[in-house]
Amino acid sequence: MPSSDIPAQMNAWIVQDKGFADLQPTETPKPEPTGLLVKVHNVALNPTDWKHLDFFGAKGSTLGSDFAGTVVEMGKECQSDLKYGDRLAGWVHGGIRVGTGAFAEYLKTTPEAVVKVPSNIPDEIAAGFGIPSFTAYMGLYQDKHLGLPAPSPKLDSLPPVDKSKKLLVWSGATSVGQYVIQFARTSGLYVIVTASPKNTDFLKGLGASEVFDYGDEKTPEKIAEAHPDLVYAYDTFSEKGSSEACARALSKTQPSKLVAILPLSPELGSVNSQVKASFFLLYSAEGEAFELFSKSCSKEEAQEDRKYMAEFVRSGVLPHLLSNGLVKPNRTKPQEGGLAAVPDGLDRLRHNQVSGEKLTYAL
Repeated sequence: MPSSDIPAQMNAWIVQDKGFADLQPTETPKPEPTGLLVKVHNVALNPTDWKHLDFFGAKGSTLGSDFAGTVVEMGKECQSDLKYGDRLAGWVHGGIRVGTGAFAEYLKTTPEAVVKVPSNIPDEIAAGFGIPSFTAYMGLYQDKHLGLPAPSPKLDSLPPVDKSKKLLVWSGATSVGQYVIQFARTSGLYVIVTASPKNTDFLKGLGASEVFDYGDEKTPEKIAEAHPDLVYAYDTFSEKGSSEACARALSKTQPSKLVAILPLSPELGSVNSQVKASFFLLYSAEGEAFELFSKSCSKEEAQEDRKYMAEFVRSGVLPHLLSNGLVKPNRTKPQEGGLAAVPDGLDRLRHNQVSGEKLTYAL
């Protein structure tokens, strides 16, 4: 799309105050010199979207994280194999600064935060790739978190399961959890999952070897008894004592690693002294310092994370695994009403009325 065809204004959900946003005309963003401008086709909702609106509410910022669309403009210094018209999906840190957010007709982003969409996957499904898949990969494979062996970008079939290499995934039916299970399976891990019993068959279909009921208070002890050599856990829920439950399930005799996606309890060390725990937010991969959800991230640390996730994008591993079916995208539930209907979906997420699927909206 020639730049002359890009409208000067667009419609977007703009934060007015904490808990309140308005769908209104606003200036169409311009890509950074090293970035991209994307025409948005579909957006997907994440819990972080309503949390940013309710808890932070940066006035004038654009809401939204996950999207699918096409490249319509590239910065003059953009170094990428992407080209005009390419279909892509990814994430942005919406709700925190002016001019950046997915719930809009156009958005600016960077090549490090997007992947090409395989031809066999429609935009309404691709819109949900961003936050969940990037978060799953970063927590599993970055050395400062679990540091597990990543799958080859050329993997064409699932490797045998190695029962000596085990991973616990707490709340495996979450959007992040589903990607964690599948990535771990492509790494040949024996994946132990907690979830609602109704999701057992679904999660085993994604690669879980065992599924325990997370509603059973004795589940951590049952896992620990069955797997005393368990030393890795990924808490994809990270609320209501779930990280402590993971620590109870991990080995009491060997050094263990736990990664979480929300702040950790200061009491975690007293639950299991063998556990080395880390908490991260994908937003650090933007490469900018921030403080959010009790997480302080320096510019230096953020630049390291950006470099790591840029390598993930350049490897092409996610599109490859998706296109050959070794990893399946989150189940999506397309909603009517386009951008105007987004608040209804956010309210459903607020009240825990969405499970095992992502709400998506076509623009």
